[in-house]
Amino acid sequence: MARRAYEPERTCLGCGRKDKQARLIRVAVSREGALKVDRFSGRGGYLHSARGCWEDFVKRKSHFRAFRADISRSAREKLIEELSEKYRE
Repeated sequence: MARRAYEPERTCLGCGRKDKQARLIRVAVSREGALKVDRFSGRGGYLHSARGCWEDFVKRKSHFRAFRADISRSAREKLIEELSEKYRE
């Protein structure tokens, strides 16, 4: 029996559903407390590319667990603006 290749899963910070890591957008927090789309640096979390997940992320309070830092609502809203420009549905 052939083994399937392992594909890591992550949980979306917006909707809370698990999905393959490759299907999610990774966001990281900078030292200044700003959020940015970043695949490699800093403490990060994941979001689906759906606008509904982004909006739920702004409303939820679970970001502290993912980033181990308190992220302001304005920083989360600024991230949504950046995502809207990069990932148009």
